[in-house]
Amino acid sequence: MSELGERAVLASIFDASPDVVFGTDADRRLQYLNAAACGRWPDAVLASSAGELFLGAFRDTFDAATDRVLAGGSAARFEWGEAGPGGIRAWFVCTITPLRSAGRVVGCLCLSTDTTELKRDAERLRRSEQLMVDTQGVAHLGTWEWDISEPTATWSQELYRIYGLTPETYTPSYEAYLTMVHPDDRARVVEATNRVFHEHIPYSHDERIFRPDGSIRHLHTWAHPVLDDAGTLVRLVGVCQDITDQKLAEEAVHQLNSELEKRVAERTRVIEQSVRDLEAFNAMVSHDLRAPLAVMQMSADLLMRESSQLPLKISERLSHIQRSVVHMTKLVENLLSLARVGRAPLKLVPVDLSAMATACVAELRRGDPGRSAEIVIESGIRCFGDAVLVEAMIANLLGNAWKYSAQQATVQLEVGVLDSDGDPALFIRDNGVGFDMRDADRLFAPFERLHDSSAFPGDGIGLATVHRIVQRHGGRVWATSKPGHGAAFFVVLPGLSRST
Repeated sequence: MSELGERAVLASIFDASPDVVFGTDADRRLQYLNAAACGRWPDAVLASSAGELFLGAFRDTFDAATDRVLAGGSAARFEWGEAGPGGIRAWFVCTITPLRSAGRVVGCLCLSTDTTELKRDAERLRRSEQLMVDTQGVAHLGTWEWDISEPTATWSQELYRIYGLTPETYTPSYEAYLTMVHPDDRARVVEATNRVFHEHIPYSHDERIFRPDGSIRHLHTWAHPVLDDAGTLVRLVGVCQDITDQKLAEEAVHQLNSELEKRVAERTRVIEQSVRDLEAFNAMVSHDLRAPLAVMQMSADLLMRESSQLPLKISERLSHIQRSVVHMTKLVENLLSLARVGRAPLKLVPVDLSAMATACVAELRRGDPGRSAEIVIESGIRCFGDAVLVEAMIANLLGNAWKYSAQQATVQLEVGVLDSDGDPALFIRDNGVGFDMRDADRLFAPFERLHDSSAFPGDGIGLATVHRIVQRHGGRVWATSKPGHGAAFFVVLPGLSRST
């Protein structure tokens, strides 16, 4: 084939190539451009300087590269970019090959390959790797990989930071790693690693390590075996997270809870002791008051027998003394009952609340036979409690309902069971005078009265006794009401139920 024919073949090959190809003479003047080059530089003119094809610093780079090729006869390579409105829009790698004739370099063949996508992929990879590094730093999460055919492993930058080491001062290896593991955790770590090696079982556990400065870090480590097609272990990959802050916070919370529990227990002990002392004092005082009250009552009774011989004013004062002694005696008895409620041991048995309520209402009717009353008591209501105390509770609640309904033409009392937040609750509802719910917090306090004692006599002990009885059974008691529309009391007790 003639030289002209060879050039034609080469030209057709270059024209079919997507790469940008052009040739120059020894003075860097353009001698040839393939189709891709003509498309890239439509204004290029043969015999013009090839350096003019490049912009800015890339022109200097091209000139320097061709100088080396023309002078030394060896190929050269450089990277150049094509500028766009937003900066470099396309990147190329140009390979410059010397053209020879009779053993002499007479020009250059320049072939530029588009590397824009490779460049973008590399940038995306760089950003992804940086994001991983940043994410590991935020999460205190380091990664590692160990090709078991090699004596050393590969650690991420964050893993070095977690261990307080640097790549310049430490070469990762299994043996070196074990020396940093806390002695109390080392056997467990070795056992887990052996299972990965021999049984190919991944592990996930907490461990402690010592940093070079002597500080202890708490880590959670995951390790996963990588097997080849034959099922042979070839690599271990793992993740290590620094959970020191979490562990320290958990320990602080645990310590705080322990201290709080101790303080609560101590406070509870002091309160319980104070309550016992107060109840004992209450019982002692109440007991000691009974004797002088009995003497006062007896003396007043004896003097009243001679009241016909006494001046009227003295008789009236003796009557007042008798009434006061009766009231004081009743108050002392109630105080003793309240003290007994707090001190007496509980004897828990099944209790028929319906039967108790029925008996209590019958007693109230006998004490006031002329009062009109409509009574509804649900049958089959039972609980598990101290029969004596539960009876006192029922008597106080029904007695209150009966008393505060006295102004109604017909007393309406209802006893039953309803659901309260998933628990069955005993209720006793009346149509009495009711009370203002703003005073509800005073309702169960000793000696607190929400109504005038002249209209509704009492000493303010009954509901306090109810509250104490319910508390001792581990239950709850509360009330709802509206002035002039009656009141409803609710009690939750152990084993409360209704038979069907």
